[in-house]
Amino acid sequence: MFGKKDDKLERLFQIGKLVREQPGITQADLARRLKVTPATICKDLSIIQRRAGILLTEDERGRLHWFE
Repeated sequence: MFGKKDDKLERLFQIGKLVREQPGITQADLARRLKVTPATICKDLSIIQRRAGILLTEDERGRLHWFE
């Protein structure tokens, strides 16, 4: 039970790190790199933006960018 929460928290940090370090990464790329489904990435991005107050933008090609 605790492992799953720890895994999720680590994944959220990894998503943030990847988007900051690799502007233009796609949700599909994130899913492949983190070995989860695209649906999981979509949910995680929502959590990052809603709970952490971090703004991520997506361009017309679906590429993610950290907005500061």
